[in-house]
Amino acid sequence: MAKKKHIIDFPEGRGRYWYLFWIGKVKYDKQRKVDFYFYNKIMPDESWYNNIDYNNWVIKTVPVSFLSEYGIGSLYDAKEEKLLPISHDNSYNFTMPDSYYMTQNKFPLIGNEYFIKNSSQIIDNSFKYLKVFGKNKFKKNRCILISPYTILQYLFFYNDKLINKAFSGELLSGFKLDNIKTYSGLDHDIGKKIGELHYDASKLTKQEAIILAPFFFIKDEKGTKFLQSIYSHIHESFFNRLKNEGTTYLNISWEFKNYNLGATGKEMYTLDSEGKRVDYLLAYRITNFIFLDKQPYTVDEIRLFPFNAKNSTKDRKNHDPIDVMRPSIPETEGLSLSLTKDTANNSPAGEVINEKLRNPFYIPVTIIKREKQKEAYNVAYQNKDNENNDVTREVENLLEFADTVRENVKNLIITIGNFEYFREVIKILRENYFDGLPNFNVREFSKSEIPLPIQFVEIGHQNKYVYFVEFGNGIIGVFNKELFLRIPAENLFLLGSEFNDYENEIKGTSKILWSYIKNQYSRDYIAKGIVIQLGAKHDRPRKDDGNITNKEELITKAASRTAKKLYETRIINNIL
Repeated sequence: MAKKKHIIDFPEGRGRYWYLFWIGKVKYDKQRKVDFYFYNKIMPDESWYNNIDYNNWVIKTVPVSFLSEYGIGSLYDAKEEKLLPISHDNSYNFTMPDSYYMTQNKFPLIGNEYFIKNSSQIIDNSFKYLKVFGKNKFKKNRCILISPYTILQYLFFYNDKLINKAFSGELLSGFKLDNIKTYSGLDHDIGKKIGELHYDASKLTKQEAIILAPFFFIKDEKGTKFLQSIYSHIHESFFNRLKNEGTTYLNISWEFKNYNLGATGKEMYTLDSEGKRVDYLLAYRITNFIFLDKQPYTVDEIRLFPFNAKNSTKDRKNHDPIDVMRPSIPETEGLSLSLTKDTANNSPAGEVINEKLRNPFYIPVTIIKREKQKEAYNVAYQNKDNENNDVTREVENLLEFADTVRENVKNLIITIGNFEYFREVIKILRENYFDGLPNFNVREFSKSEIPLPIQFVEIGHQNKYVYFVEFGNGIIGVFNKELFLRIPAENLFLLGSEFNDYENEIKGTSKILWSYIKNQYSRDYIAKGIVIQLGAKHDRPRKDDGNITNKEELITKAASRTAKKLYETRIINNIL
């Protein structure tokens, strides 16, 4: 694993490794900081007893941005100055039908000799945590204890800047929350409910806006309360203290319900008042979170409009903007209205962001581009009852460069979400290839079976199986077990959890996930009896493909090319 950017200095110890047992209180010392509790560890393996020096533990007070890389259970190699991978072997899942609030009861592990020394002084009654019961793949039950830090590290505390913005109250100030709109879609979006949200591009990046946007459309405003609570609790705790000094545990509003959550961590136990053993799991990481409601949102799709962008017209206030009519709201397939020759191009008005891009809620989020000259115009929207030629005539009456605009308006760009495209590919495989062949079966795994932000499909023929996996990035992964044996769903879940970890390894690089897995980990998987094959890239819909202009037909034709490639090069060669 690559070296991490947040380096910590440690004293000499019997071992070169330092184990993060606990994340403590937030404090203010010129900046927001947080306490990390480390034990010295002799060996990096998973052995517990005689491997940790319980007499050598240190508290490191570090900036809150360190939470992007360090979580409870992190193992730091002081010699190499890097974090080591965390095992996800102890993985538990639970389903929560009703709201389960953060509890403030005495933390159950206080007093455990293998937990923190002096834990009763370190964890006071201000600490609130999530306490639930879950099972692992062996149907073993445990009480799972989840810190607020652990929840946030899954949702968006993997981003340094978002962490700092959360603690300074800038998450919500980056959006115009008083200007949220919802409306019914038109044309291709008939039947959809669209949510429109404006964000300040000078405060939030595109990725940050995409990560946060779904929270504002969760039903009953529970997502908004969640985001507000991160800062409000800290602010409230420090408000009346001299120079904003003091310490407090992070607290969050957790009112979500009807969801599935998976966690991995360290198994521990305590004895109750009657001497009976009680088993716990101290959660290190959340491995998956998914709402089980078919529609947990107030909308079907979110569209983000940036303002205060660097490329906005700087002198808008110095001239009278021109009134322009646009066809409804700029769509994902939208019409690009470039208003000068300098900005004329063939790019769509909507910039579709990967469905899986740090969006654990799986709702399409689209950023609508604001080009340099567009903010020099007051843009009004009209119902798209007219054809493109009518729109062209409206613009033609206003602009000097009508010919350029007309060509751009007519240039229809087809886009489609990656998971939707993958489902279309599988549908075509069923209908065009498998229906006419005996002994073929296709199994698409549901989110309840494999609660991960990826999609697995099993293709079987006469007791031989090959597997496809869609990550939402436009590359379909292909793999199989040795001798093409069947892989149980629980094993696919473990594989998927590993794939998610590898995605974190390449975060911020130009590497392609499936190619990275194949190049870096093929040998490891062969040792486990898994063969990683070449992936298959989505064949995207092409404009005017064979004189076809209908969106659905263009998508079907593109998906057919991908299905044909999968059938001829991944299925026939393997299981036929």
